Parts: sequence; structure tokens; C-alpha cells
Amino acid sequence: MNPSILMKSAVLAICAALLACSSSPQATATAAPAPAAHGKISKLSQVEGDVALCDHKVPEQVCVKHHPELVANFKKVGDWCPEHDVPESQCHLCHADLDFSALPTLPADADFALLSKAGEDVPDLAAHVVPGKVTVFDFYADWCAPCRKIDRHLHGVLQERKDVAVRKLNMVTWETPLAKRYLANATSMPVVTVYGRRGKLVATIVGFDLAALDKAIATGAAQ
Repeated sequence: MNPSILMKSAVLAICAALLACSSSPQATATAAPAPAAHGKISKLSQVEGDVALCDHKVPEQVCVKHHPELVANFKKVGDWCPEHDVPESQCHLCHADLDFSALPTLPADADFALLSKAGEDVPDLAAHVVPGKVTVFDFYADWCAPCRKIDRHLHGVLQERKDVAVRKLNMVTWETPLAKRYLANATSMPVVTVYGRRGKLVATIVGFDLAALDKAIATGAAQ
């Protein structure tokens, strides 16, 4: 065969291969940007006493727009929203219901414990039920603003009642062993499970619903 014809055929084959690679679904998928991850909502945006908000709807003394020197502190603890370039605990675009006031102080004798710090599995909740008390298992995440409201409410409950025990479980992400065991069917956070004084399951509340939580605690106390 003519050498020039062979050369042209080889060039055409190489061009066709390059065109196929550039238009393949795999190449398109690789080029797509990964979704931005949430940071944690730390305590760095909380302030004691009356909360006065600045023009960014954040307490002025902790607002990174007014005090850029604070940025490093927030980033150091992972409290940063990469999508909007502000602390996660100050990102109103991601969290419409942020709360900047500090949590109430727990009484020294409050029955409060952290069962799962980083999404590690807890095989049996019933084994951690406190006999004679209503036991509240609070599944939360550091990026969940409504979880902070549940936390605040439960702190208030523990200030007023000695017959309630709170056990917190940090799910971290939906992929941790803890989340896969207990939250596979959850449609939102937080998730709170309540056991009564006699150790019987009263309710599991999915989403932010203080009325349902209070009702479950009252039901558990009456068992």
C-alpha cells in the first residue's frame, strides 16, 4: 500500500480517538465541579447577654465582615462556608434560622452525656436508657442550625426537671456508622428519640418540632 495513504489513515484514526475521548460522558463528569461541603457551626459566633446585630445580621463583635482578623479563628475550627466565604455559623444563605445567643448553663447535677462524638456506632439505644427517667436521645450535626435550637430547649428542660436525661449523638454526616444505623430513613435533621421512665419507646421526632418533643417528654414521664 502507498506509504502516504497509510500515514493519512493513521492520522485520521488518532483524531477520531481524541474526539471520542473529549466528548465521552466520563470526561464530562470529571470536569463537573464537586458540590461544596458545609462547615461546622461552632460557638465562636455566640455572644453572652443581649444580642445586637450589625448590618450583616450578625453580632457586630464577632462579624468577620467588620473584623476580618477573626477569619483565621473560624477557619481553624472548621467553621467556614466555602460556598459563600463566611463562617458557617454566620451564613444566613445556608441557615435562615441562626441563633447567636449562648446556651443556658447546665446545672451541675444535670443528667447529660455525649454518646457519639464523631459518628461512631451505638448499637443499642435501649442499653443507654436511664431507669426511672425520661431519656432523650438527640441526634444532631454541627452544621445543623435547627439542632442548636433543640439543644437550647433541652438545656432549659434540664434546668427545670430532674426526671429527664439527655444523651447527644453527633451524626457528623449521613455516611457515618451512626447515621446509617439510625437515620437512613430520616428526611431532615434534627432527629430526637424519646424513651419513657419504664424504658419503653415513646416517639421519634424527625425535624424541628418543639411541641412534639415536649409532648413526648410528658408522655414518657407519665408512664
